[in-house]
Amino acid sequence: MLVADTPPVGAQDNALWWESDSGQLYFRYNDGNSTQWVSAVPTIDEAALKAYADNTAKLYSGKNYIINGAMMISQENGATAGSAIYYYAVDQFMLASSNAGTQTAQQVASPTPGGSLNRLRVTATVADASVGAGDYSQIVQHIEGLRCADLRFGSSAAKTITVQFGVKAPAGTYCVTVQNVAGNRSYVAEYTISAGEANTDTVKRMTVPGDMVGTWASDNTSCISIHWTLMVGTTFQQAAGSWGTVQYALGSPNQYNFMSVANSVFELFDVSLTEGAVAPPFKVPDYASELAACKRYYTKDTTIIQVPASGVMISLYNLKTEMRASPTVVFSNVTYTLASSLNLNFGGVQTLGLQLTASSASGYASFTLAANARL
Repeated sequence: MLVADTPPVGAQDNALWWESDSGQLYFRYNDGNSTQWVSAVPTIDEAALKAYADNTAKLYSGKNYIINGAMMISQENGATAGSAIYYYAVDQFMLASSNAGTQTAQQVASPTPGGSLNRLRVTATVADASVGAGDYSQIVQHIEGLRCADLRFGSSAAKTITVQFGVKAPAGTYCVTVQNVAGNRSYVAEYTISAGEANTDTVKRMTVPGDMVGTWASDNTSCISIHWTLMVGTTFQQAAGSWGTVQYALGSPNQYNFMSVANSVFELFDVSLTEGAVAPPFKVPDYASELAACKRYYTKDTTIIQVPASGVMISLYNLKTEMRASPTVVFSNVTYTLASSLNLNFGGVQTLGLQLTASSASGYASFTLAANARL
């Protein structure tokens, strides 16, 4: 082996040279036409390697700001279809509508490309082919400010996001809208379901630049809402592709009227919202963790409370998960033994005061409690 700071002169083919000032090892190579020193150990582009590692880490472990994107959790309604104006067929995803037709939403057991066992289905049970100015039909999820404050919307550091989801629907142009709680900052993004994709599972992605202006909450109130639009009248239309100020914009003038044909079906599944212009493959979240995340906004429990004495008493009831805010509480399936009434005396984010009026010395009250702190 030859050792020198500069290439040795007159070295034989196949010789090794250790460049002493840089620590690099070279090999004297003859390719039949010329002879040259080539690196025996290729150098590593550290900047390129770091960029690759950073991008890979972001791609495969990026935070999903959407809760219940696998549609696994449905505490309130189970698999029951509903047509209420505001209906949660699955936790965190609300069907909101105002039109002359009827649409129902429900959780359905149907495996998805991303590995979930469930999806959210909307059916146009009664058609509305004539779209009024104020008509709309949409699926929406509100994201709490504490969950997405790191996206820095409303500042010069606002980050680009990508909304990715699976969809099965009739052919046409549809819209996804990113919006603040005041409804005065909206980004409408269009996607197209081609004739060949109609009524088959397909994955769509919308990349949205972060909004540098407007008011975006960073507390326990709503920060970002994502709207999957099925129908929209002119009142709520805005041009696609840039941030705009149309109040509560839901879609572009190109939005297909899903409600125009009776029994049309729109299915949403495998939903994610991640930072950056490239979305990672959808990953079904851990069930227990996702259930706990859902219970921050809505929780349902069946329990029994002892009534130790006659008269009025306050019993403290501890929720399993701290809620976003003091909830609205509804009791159902109430059964009394030696007690005459049950209601909420005070509400907290984790401890509730339940007031019972007993008609005798002792007994119990069994009931189902639904606590609602949704955005």
